[in-house]
Amino acid sequence: MQIIEQCFNNLLIDCANIYTNKAILLLPGNNACNREGGAVLSVVMKDLNLSTQDFTIFLPLSEPYLESKNLLNQVHIWAVDLEHWALPCHEVVRMLPEFEKKKSERFRFEILRTRYIKGHYLLRTLLGMYLGVDFYNQEFHINKHGKPTLKNPQAKDSIYFNMSNSENTCICVFRQHGDIGVDIEKIQDLPDMDRIVERFFTSDEKEIFRSLPEQNRKQTFFKFWTRKESLLKAMGVGLSFPLDKVDVMTEQKETLETFIKITGPDTESEWTLCDINVFDNFASAIAIEGKHVDCAARLRHLRFN
Repeated sequence: MQIIEQCFNNLLIDCANIYTNKAILLLPGNNACNREGGAVLSVVMKDLNLSTQDFTIFLPLSEPYLESKNLLNQVHIWAVDLEHWALPCHEVVRMLPEFEKKKSERFRFEILRTRYIKGHYLLRTLLGMYLGVDFYNQEFHINKHGKPTLKNPQAKDSIYFNMSNSENTCICVFRQHGDIGVDIEKIQDLPDMDRIVERFFTSDEKEIFRSLPEQNRKQTFFKFWTRKESLLKAMGVGLSFPLDKVDVMTEQKETLETFIKITGPDTESEWTLCDINVFDNFASAIAIEGKHVDCAARLRHLRFN
């Protein structure tokens, strides 16, 4: 009942809509309120003697919600078209930590600033949902290459996460045990493509790339690149890592996964790469720690808008 009262107290009723002659009910956008929306409307309708023909409902802060947040043996992938998410950025930016507010102010173009705010607000909303806490103003641990993690990711109830965005798209991924990385890129002409291939692709990858007809090279380039980038992000390392020694081609054509073994002077690790197709004209891939022959079956694709 406390949630219902909170919603009712924050309910704004505008009976001056000259276009439809209907009352407009603006419900608070947090998930708890939205889930109690039916109860709120029942109270309002009864008190004002209204029927469902007398009002229009708007949920201005529509946010993601998931009934079952169990990440056991699953990877949750949230994909959002930021352009279609009607989020009042001038309001929600105040909920972000100070360093993210300041970073958003450094963007020269408003569209880039808006995308940054929406993406980081989305990530913090989802983290709060999975952890059951208000995560909007909490700080991450940032490693020397800029990868954010929770301050104690190995805690029993903690999770691993990663985020990537390209133009209007944003992907956030979550799992319970082991590092994770994701990358999404718009498939487009790239003037430096040949130079990037020469520097970061293995000899086998170069051979495959150069054997393709010109019109097919972009697709293959971005498929290989998103796999490599997702691996870097999962490992939490920068482009100084010798990617030209890591072959991300699929080992067997009948499998969806690519398995990578990283051997260094102080460490040895295994990784699974998997392509994820979430938006047309974009390439995207995910990298998760460990060897998982059923990686594709573990992926759960989620959207809320």
